[in-house]
Amino acid sequence: MKAGEMYRIEGPAKVVVRRGRIYATGVEYSDGQSFTVLRARSLAVRAVTDSEVELVLGPGALLEKAEPGEEIIDEWEAGISTVDPSGVIIVVGMIDVGKSTMTAMLGNKALARGYRVAVIDADVGQNDLGPPTTISLARLTRYVTHLRQLVAEKSIFLQATSLERIWPRAVEQIARAVEYARRVWRADSVILNTDGWVLDEEAVVFKRQLIEKIKPSLIVAIQVEKELAPILNGYSNVLILPPPPHARSRSREDRKIHREMGYGRYIFPPVEIAVSLDKIPICNLPIFKGIEMGEELRKILSRALGLGVEKAYQVGSRVYAIVEGDTWVVRKVSGFQVIGLPHDFERGLLVGLEDAERFLVGLGVVKKIYYDKRKAIIYTSSDVEKRMGEVKCIRLGLVRLDDNFNEVEKAMNILKAESE
Repeated sequence: MKAGEMYRIEGPAKVVVRRGRIYATGVEYSDGQSFTVLRARSLAVRAVTDSEVELVLGPGALLEKAEPGEEIIDEWEAGISTVDPSGVIIVVGMIDVGKSTMTAMLGNKALARGYRVAVIDADVGQNDLGPPTTISLARLTRYVTHLRQLVAEKSIFLQATSLERIWPRAVEQIARAVEYARRVWRADSVILNTDGWVLDEEAVVFKRQLIEKIKPSLIVAIQVEKELAPILNGYSNVLILPPPPHARSRSREDRKIHREMGYGRYIFPPVEIAVSLDKIPICNLPIFKGIEMGEELRKILSRALGLGVEKAYQVGSRVYAIVEGDTWVVRKVSGFQVIGLPHDFERGLLVGLEDAERFLVGLGVVKKIYYDKRKAIIYTSSDVEKRMGEVKCIRLGLVRLDDNFNEVEKAMNILKAESE
């Protein structure tokens, strides 16, 4: 490679610098150093000096020379080299504009300065650090070309693969992740990658509330035109950069497949465990915490609802009823708010098994709740089975999976029944 030449590499590939200096993801690699490009991920590299490079290309890998103006790594490098990557940096932008790559670059820059660095991935739909549906945290101790090269050390279960209906909780939990990284890990630099939900009014409210909550030292905005203006309006600590011209755009189906592979990776091979719901309760559905109604009260409730009632539990001013059929019911009856949960409503629900600090121990899928035995049958991984002693509660998710971990439904009705 001649000095200044750029190439695009789509993995899987390994790059070994035999002579000279090569730039990638905010880092210069020299004689004898190497880096990898993950499968289905693309990376632009530039020769800083005349260099000799060995490339090992795996199945399906691609290598092509980038023409002048086709890549923006110099523009990104110039932009982030002017800022101090300490404090909290938040990366915002639409989907498929390179937010994860920018997060890796900023982390590498902070590490090069000798900072203690934490990376947080708050993209619940396409999380690179941990499972789908989570906010995940990891410490950066070596240079990376992709966030996926890191392994989540802590994760927070956000229940869903998009934040439209649950963004107020997301604000609180992302702030908790930032606070944990700074207080417990004593990170000098926290780089926060966000999801690509930015275009509608509620998304703007979410992102602005998040910014107000975490008070970042810098907002790095990857903007195509001026679509981020409503989010950025009024903030001065903003670095606006363009997206890569050759950013790989993934379809909705591609993203769904990516998530489903993620569920399988964190649950497979599944083991079936029986959990006592008295010892490990459901965090967000207090059905066994209240008073179980007797047969006569269930008959009265059944007549009021026009549905058969199998079980019913009074918790304060609410009544949780397990009803026949597949209809969800929310109704006022004699001063009580009655939540009617369909028989088998729990089947296939993704759940988070949480520890005492409300961090994720692991994911699971509910097979069945046995109300008489007050037990749940859950599929989870053998690794999580070994750590069940750490689990203090089970949080029901808003995604329903089939036996092959394919998404079959967004179970948003759970929000009607949640107690927190």
